[in-house]
Amino acid sequence: MALRSANNMFDEWTTSQIRLLETQDFEQRAPGTILRDFETLLSLIGDQGLPVTPSHLLAIKSLETINRSLTHPLELGLKRAMQKSYPHISGLYLLLRATGLTLIDPNLKKPRLKLDSQLMESWRSLNAAERYFALLKAWWGRATPEIICERGQGSGEIHARTLAFIERFPKTGVLTMKAPQDVEMFRYRPGFYNLALMELFGLLDIRLGSLADARAWQPERIRLTDWGKVLLGNYASFLRQPVDEEDGSTQPMRDFMVLFQPLECFESWSRTVRPHIEGWRKDLDIPELPFNPGPHLFKVSLGTDCWRRIAIGGDSSLEELAATILEAFSFDSDHLYRFSYKDRFGRDLEIHHPYSAGDFDSESADEVNVGDLPLREGMRIGFLFDFGDRWEFDIQTESVDADSLIGEPQVLERHGEAPQQYGGW
Repeated sequence: MALRSANNMFDEWTTSQIRLLETQDFEQRAPGTILRDFETLLSLIGDQGLPVTPSHLLAIKSLETINRSLTHPLELGLKRAMQKSYPHISGLYLLLRATGLTLIDPNLKKPRLKLDSQLMESWRSLNAAERYFALLKAWWGRATPEIICERGQGSGEIHARTLAFIERFPKTGVLTMKAPQDVEMFRYRPGFYNLALMELFGLLDIRLGSLADARAWQPERIRLTDWGKVLLGNYASFLRQPVDEEDGSTQPMRDFMVLFQPLECFESWSRTVRPHIEGWRKDLDIPELPFNPGPHLFKVSLGTDCWRRIAIGGDSSLEELAATILEAFSFDSDHLYRFSYKDRFGRDLEIHHPYSAGDFDSESADEVNVGDLPLREGMRIGFLFDFGDRWEFDIQTESVDADSLIGEPQVLERHGEAPQQYGGW
């Protein structure tokens, strides 16, 4: 059966599709094994957390334990397998971060992945159907490749990869790989971790056979399930429709909008599906992070032995922080810059100089305050100054005090001689 998503109206559900949605019993047997495997990983994290690498991927020593605990364990003959060697683990880790259920604790000597107790309360209050679609929302609406250190081109990259793969599926609904190199084309589109997630969500049935290589995950046969045809086909069709505005105008099709607004597109689509899913009433409650007006203490380093300790109020803009840093190192402020950091979901975000923010479609440093950032003790921020000479400052958050106020930004300590801005060290 071919997916005819480009030709079918997204809201034209057939009787058989509606029956499949309405009779799906998530409590007894959810599609795929996503709920079981996700709960397994939450249990392994537990109260102690799991060690992660400096780039915030799961530490190698935890991977085999996780692998053996999942419903799709892999037998890999690798002496030093990395996280990306296990596509199901990479996919599950992507969901862990994109749901916000986990945080990286940077205060420890070696960072650890820990559960967010507040969000876990919300997660435990959901039924199986609500958990299934909360995970689907995290994947399609919020996940980005850089969360698992994969290269991507924006917040809608997951959609671009997944939908391009599905819409090229054979009319038979079955893909058969005749040689190991046939699998390689899927390494980047849709990506092995996306293939694994489609299997975990019950959208695909993947069979490993005689082509399986002891050093890699190599599917031999991939089949679209009935559940996958309904969900993937309907969502792809939904994204192919133009958006009618209240004033009668028509916006571009959603498959373009999803590149920039994946979460909004998922929310719109979910409203067409939710009436047919028994029990889907609540969503995972992710609270807005509060604004922190108190003083923030930063250790700003340039190189190994040159650093400054800076105190600045949460109500100061990032433009003021940039000016304070440059003055502390005796730099002229006549070049562009950008701040970069990871948000609570592990996504890479950038905030640019007011003159260049529009070019990068980012927030402007004069419109974002220090207290708007989700800063915690130990968290690092990147500050790149002068895109030509590329001065890279490392900003480490030493403390955040929500109970006190501060006036003007202050340079509290100076260590090491600052380099010459023009002419090297």
